Amino acid sequence: MARVAAGMNAPVEADDRQGEHVKLEKAAIKGHDSVLELQQRNVGERLLRALYELAAEYSTIAAWSRIDARNLDQAQRHLNESAPYVGLSQDGPTETRVRVNLSGQPLSMLAHQRRNGPKALAAAQASQASSAARRDPFFDSPGQVRAALAVPALGASRD
Repeated sequence: MARVAAGMNAPVEADDRQGEHVKLEKAAIKGHDSVLELQQRNVGERLLRALYELAAEYSTIAAWSRIDARNLDQAQRHLNESAPYVGLSQDGPTETRVRVNLSGQPLSMLAHQRRNGPKALAAAQASQASSAARRDPFFDSPGQVRAALAVPALGASRD
């Protein structure tokens, strides 16, 4: 388990250094697959939830890699894949972090890149409405930025 969790460091560091690249997505998918293999073993409930947490995190990393590459359909598939694992993990911090990603930021970016202003704004507003954003300005501020970026695409004024 520790080895699989530590394996997340390499893709995250690679993303920090250079952003999108196929190696990042492949590393995230490999990590995700390793986690799924471990889930097939006879493990306790606590370990199983930790594995679900890792599966969600790896899928989200793969999605960000594809967003950076503007491979929007593949990014959407990765985001959709991570959603069930978030709930199964029952881990508050992971749920907050990944749900904020699922509810707003990547979806808003995808819509913005597809030139769909109404959907970009709706996703940004969903991010702002999340419980994490209401509790913590750190999680709220990206939603505000995404919403501000969506407004000009609607042709609306900021007044």
